[in-house]
Amino acid sequence: MSIFQTIILGIVQGVTEWFPVSSSGHLVLFEHWLDLKNLAVEFDIFLHLASLLVVIIFFRKQIWEVLRLMFKPKSFLHHERQYWGWYILLSTGITGVLGWMFYQQIDGFRNPVSVAGWLIFTSLLLLATAFRKEKGSFGLMHAIVLGFMQGLAVLPGVSRSGVVIAMALILGLKKRDSFDYAFLLAIPAIAGSAILTLPNLQWQWIYGLGFLVTAVVGYLTLGWLKKIIDKNYFHWFFIYTLILALIIFSINY
Repeated sequence: MSIFQTIILGIVQGVTEWFPVSSSGHLVLFEHWLDLKNLAVEFDIFLHLASLLVVIIFFRKQIWEVLRLMFKPKSFLHHERQYWGWYILLSTGITGVLGWMFYQQIDGFRNPVSVAGWLIFTSLLLLATAFRKEKGSFGLMHAIVLGFMQGLAVLPGVSRSGVVIAMALILGLKKRDSFDYAFLLAIPAIAGSAILTLPNLQWQWIYGLGFLVTAVVGYLTLGWLKKIIDKNYFHWFFIYTLILALIIFSINY
């Protein structure tokens, strides 16, 4: 893998990990187009580690808040996020079960046609957020549903941030809660993937370059996404994912 190819993949991961367009799907496509068809899935996970660093830095205040509230000191008993730490554990458990089931068959989904099909699934969810109505605060059922949605994101073409944020908005949660929970939930998911794959990673110095590019681009992209959600433009990403899916189908059929 050349320096140019590594930089391209780093940029792709940095942008698509946070935008609701499926980073794993885009990595599969660009690895295919860059003739890196035999690149190990572990390299994709390594780039996700850079994304993990970004989300920890970006949400450091929210992380500390959730940890404090998790043990419910009396002064926080009526805080709207007092159970978030436990909800994240529940969601993560559901994600882990689904992720493990799909991960056993992941190579069968790492092809352009499969990516296109799951991009359409992501598109439909994104479009549905245009018709959302805010209904109330976070609860147990939200944690269960969002954990399930994140579990599906192991499939290339299913955007983790896209489907989790979209489903949270569809269920009527506040924009800020949807954004924060989706990315706090990403921390154990990405860390878990790394634990499973890094022991088998054949280290190369060029991986460090990919990590750096992904981290810088990812931090900038995450801030941009927050503004997009605040301005109610989130659903417009469906146009990109749908067009991309149709282009992939037309090329491969």
